[in-house]
Amino acid sequence: MPTRKHRPLRILHTSDVHLETDTFGAGPRGEELRDRVRAAFARVIDLANERGADLLLIVGDLFDSARVSEAGLAFALGTIGRARMPVIMIPGNHDAHDERSIYAALAPGALPPNLHLILKPEGRALEFPDLTVRLWGRALVEHTPEYRPLHGLPDPHPDFWNIALAHGFFMEDGDSYRSSPITAEEIAASGYDYVALGHVHVWSDVSQGATRAFYCGTPAPLYSGDHCGWAAWVEFIPGEPVRIERAVITPGSPEPEA
Repeated sequence: MPTRKHRPLRILHTSDVHLETDTFGAGPRGEELRDRVRAAFARVIDLANERGADLLLIVGDLFDSARVSEAGLAFALGTIGRARMPVIMIPGNHDAHDERSIYAALAPGALPPNLHLILKPEGRALEFPDLTVRLWGRALVEHTPEYRPLHGLPDPHPDFWNIALAHGFFMEDGDSYRSSPITAEEIAASGYDYVALGHVHVWSDVSQGATRAFYCGTPAPLYSGDHCGWAAWVEFIPGEPVRIERAVITPGSPEPEA
């Protein structure tokens, strides 16, 4: 086996932003709440830049549906483009990559150059040799019990940090009556350093064995009942356990960076 030669790695993990949701209704109150969701996502980008993250992960449901206005799409892509690091994103059940997918209609040049959008239903691995990291994720097409977010996960690479992105529902007992199930056995058997999870809107540690696995919660406090949102700050240091911090996403409307 080759000797593992890792460098330290820092990532910010977010999911379930639900930009442009129409569940708040029309009128000033609905617009105010939608603006708060936008502000929370802008703050995620600010935090990644402030802390000098090497990578930003968006683990599904950036959008609440495929019904996104041109202005909403421009905001999302422009905000991602402000990140000073690569951004890796997979679709979730709300912005699934089906026949109505918002991503299918995007011209290749429409994406910011730092965005790596995984749209392959069978899964795709991305390697960043300068960061000694390999990431893998699948595009969710249909949110059903038959869809397994970790199905097809390749074996870990011995020379890299190994990170999986998975949008689905963790099930301790392995019962698959829920859609997009993720089992404790799958996480434990992966051998990965970190599994970045999306779909559950609250902070949850579902680590199994040596593999750390977390739901980061939602950055906007509208869904969890908290007064602030959350993201996961994850640090990988050679020879040490992976460190995970629940990073606060404060409410408000920060001004975009110049």
